[in-house]
Amino acid sequence: MSSLPSTSAARAHCVARRAGAAVATAAVALGLAIVPGVAAAGPGPSEAAAPVAAPRGAIAVVEGATQFAVTPQALERLQRHDLRLVRLDAKGQTREAVPAGVPLRLDVTSGVVTNVDGRIGGRVLYEDRGLAVVNTKTRQVARLAEFESDLTRNAVLATVNQSDTIAIGRAPSQRISRETLDVAARQVRLTAPVRLSGHAAERLNRTTGTDAFERGEILARVTSQFNLDEEQDVRAALGLDKDFNTVEKSQSTRQEAQQRPGRAADEMATEENVKKAFPNAAG
Repeated sequence: MSSLPSTSAARAHCVARRAGAAVATAAVALGLAIVPGVAAAGPGPSEAAAPVAAPRGAIAVVEGATQFAVTPQALERLQRHDLRLVRLDAKGQTREAVPAGVPLRLDVTSGVVTNVDGRIGGRVLYEDRGLAVVNTKTRQVARLAEFESDLTRNAVLATVNQSDTIAIGRAPSQRISRETLDVAARQVRLTAPVRLSGHAAERLNRTTGTDAFERGEILARVTSQFNLDEEQDVRAALGLDKDFNTVEKSQSTRQEAQQRPGRAADEMATEENVKKAFPNAAG
């Protein structure tokens, strides 16, 4: 995964200091005892990726997280094929099994958000941790690490056994709206299903010696929250109208009030009539 230079030394320090902040993209719940006898991944910790900086037309992500909640259907299929999911530490060594019902959380180290024809784009890098898919019968292991969210291509990327990087799955593109971008809070919030890619299904099956993974299945539901750089103007950076969010919220409030029977709609109608009758009135 390539990366771009940091915007400033101060920002890089801030990102490093707060890299353990919140949000959520990944996964996998099994609730089984740790699998014994799994070998450590590689010779040692991989080099930390350089922070992603915000090029022109983008805004930096300074902290956040993504959580991956594996679907019950996917978990059931893994169990039927004697596969277990185990957390990896920064050195690629296996740790505790992922508890049932608990999403895998990856904290953001750096990233950028862009406006791609009115949809969320950009790139987000995560802490150097991951998970292993372990075949408890054959001891074959697929280690997934160096996770990245490619928001432009709507893909979740990871390395497999410290070799090539592949798109583990893809999610629907998401429009820039008040649901996905809160200008006042300076946050991007995304929730989407991730469908397993054909290449990832083939690679994981081959690496684990099973046929447990199926192309197109919803592997997980991901929830992300990315906190944006406080030194940048969100609207200007993303090329948004100066009233973005404010206008949408105002329109939403009006629509909700008009749809509700009774007093709220009456008050809204009265307010509109007063404005028409007294266009120059203050307030």
